[in-house]
Amino acid sequence: MEQVIKIELLGETFKFKSEENRKNLKEILSYLMDELHKVEEEFPSHALKTNKLAILVMTALNISKQYVELTDNHSEFLESVSLRASKLDDMIEIEKY
Repeated sequence: MEQVIKIELLGETFKFKSEENRKNLKEILSYLMDELHKVEEEFPSHALKTNKLAILVMTALNISKQYVELTDNHSEFLESVSLRASKLDDMIEIEKY
């Protein structure tokens, strides 16, 4: 079911439509806000109002980096599981004979 979501980022209110379930949406928005606050802490307080775009871009870059690292780790994990499964399959085949 499509719903209208409202979120405030750096003093700006954004509205968008989403079909994501409420639980996932809360987790997504919470994660975004946590990452945004981490970046905000890196900026001096006097720069927070003038560097809103920089803060958002840094947040997006940090989340993108995390995504790439997770996909790399996932690929390595899948390769490892596949290799182990193949070895187990070979061992089972040997035991049959």
